[in-house]
Amino acid sequence: MRHLSLFTGAGGGELGAILNGWHTVGYVEWDDYCQRVLAQRIKDGILPEAPIFCDVRAFISEGYANAYQGMVDVVSGGFPCQPFSTAGKRKGADDKRNMWPATLECLRRVRPHWALLENVPGLCPSARGGGYFKTILRDLAEAGYDARWTVLGADDVGARHRRKRIWIVAYSINGINRGWARSYRETDEVQEINRQKICSGMSCGTSEISNTAKQGLEGQKPEGEFSGKESGLPAECNWWATEPTLGRVAHGVADRVDRLKSIGNGQVPQVAATAWEILN
Repeated sequence: MRHLSLFTGAGGGELGAILNGWHTVGYVEWDDYCQRVLAQRIKDGILPEAPIFCDVRAFISEGYANAYQGMVDVVSGGFPCQPFSTAGKRKGADDKRNMWPATLECLRRVRPHWALLENVPGLCPSARGGGYFKTILRDLAEAGYDARWTVLGADDVGARHRRKRIWIVAYSINGINRGWARSYRETDEVQEINRQKICSGMSCGTSEISNTAKQGLEGQKPEGEFSGKESGLPAECNWWATEPTLGRVAHGVADRVDRLKSIGNGQVPQVAATAWEILN
């Protein structure tokens, strides 16, 4: 499927898109560091070659969103979580960082068949102050989309940390039905090639970031309690065997701050792919 990525970050969700068999035709990301990461991954051949646009609001106002109409099957986006996070003031619509209106406007202009949206669980209707979720569902309905949602975390696909997120799949009410997406899925052979490609691209040494292999970090499991079998993935492609020790504290040069920020704001590829599988 042809895929337009909003709030792309450093590309975690893009690896999930590859697992889904999607082909990205555009990236929208305002952060300069993340833009450079995306450009390098495109050069490396890990991500599909496509334009990298800046601020999502400029993407709309300068006519690029309109230009993508009819060219995109699915739009994905983890719009900024700060207005809804339990760690913040939960201002929702009153927070200037709220990019849901811009996300909705992209959907209205691009008119994809599907949208895969992600945010923190604080957005959930059951969460304290989660009333903005009703606004999102109402906006989607008025734009011609129905939706399904679930909460899914990294620990649900075998990782050592929780990282729970709400995932929403919206699909066109007047267009094709949800099940049609299944006809797009790649063969098992091609999916395995994609998995191997991402595995090789994700492998990295643990010396880049300080070792924080201890209890108390997002429900991280102590050493010795984790088995690759928990991931449910083939033994020859164990995702978490290549996962670096990502922690909350880093020692060294300043650019590691940018690296940690991009990780903190990013999506776990396997969770994004699994959410799509569950909700479609």
